[in-house]
Amino acid sequence: MRFLKSAAVATATIFASMASAETVKITNIGHGYYSGALYVAVQEKLFQKYGLEPEISYVQGGPLALQAVLTKQADVGILSYEHVLTVAVQGKRIVAFFNIANRPVNNVIASDKLMAGSEKLSVADKIKKLKGQRVAMPSANGSGEKMLGVLAKKYGLTLPGDISTAYLGAEAPSYVAAFQKDLIDAALPFEPAGVLVQQSGKGKIYLNMMNGEIPEFRDILFMTLATHPDIMKERPDMLRKVSQIFTEAQKILKDDPKRGMTIMAKEYPSMTPETNAEAYKTVSQIWTRDGHIAEAQARGTFAYLQPKGPAEVDFASTFTNEFLPKK
Repeated sequence: MRFLKSAAVATATIFASMASAETVKITNIGHGYYSGALYVAVQEKLFQKYGLEPEISYVQGGPLALQAVLTKQADVGILSYEHVLTVAVQGKRIVAFFNIANRPVNNVIASDKLMAGSEKLSVADKIKKLKGQRVAMPSANGSGEKMLGVLAKKYGLTLPGDISTAYLGAEAPSYVAAFQKDLIDAALPFEPAGVLVQQSGKGKIYLNMMNGEIPEFRDILFMTLATHPDIMKERPDMLRKVSQIFTEAQKILKDDPKRGMTIMAKEYPSMTPETNAEAYKTVSQIWTRDGHIAEAQARGTFAYLQPKGPAEVDFASTFTNEFLPKK
């Protein structure tokens, strides 16, 4: 009888705790490896540690995630800073409050035919060699296409025009199949798709944007946590908790790779241990340690994106560090 009473009390306590937890709605673009901190936070129950209950949705494409944040259907969006700038030049506002990745989340992967003789070429010559090639990326007018467009323009090519583009979404098998069937010559896929293409023997890294090879994309704001200004006013404590959670999750990813790889292996159960290890090694280069945002990074992102719109960007209003844990 005493045991049953104890069990009943314990159950009641659990339900009371669940009932008192504050819900936070988070939307994420696809299921990219770059969102490792989110997966760590869920598997390690970091949200519950801070009294939050996450409701996580996955959408296909940045515009859908952006819309969820703009309309406050989501409290927090895992969004590229590109989308923060996109609305800023339209006179609207969402605010980045945590820097997840300070470099692109993809490399340029090329077929063996395109790779031939390119190992000793400069970045400029590699870009010029893309003339007449077929290049795949996740979506039209996405960050991959914008980055390629910047590089093409810098070295005298046009996009579209000199480079043919194809849009294959975010899923890795699409890129592997496209290379295997000789439908494309190069691609800018989200990881772990790039690693899987390499391991299939059908492609290699042509331009390594994730290791900082290209100066324009070396220290920028790429993937961030973003929210609506109303949420900042109405629920600042929740945003501080989310920042603390992601800070702890990023620390695990950066400082305890063995533990991080184990967590990511659970998130991607179909990947072999070798693929997971290589993907982890590749993506860990872009994860930040503390989420801090600098205006120079914001301006660096704007410099290559050059978003068009009637409003002038007030950079200080597009990001904040006020919710980060105090050092």
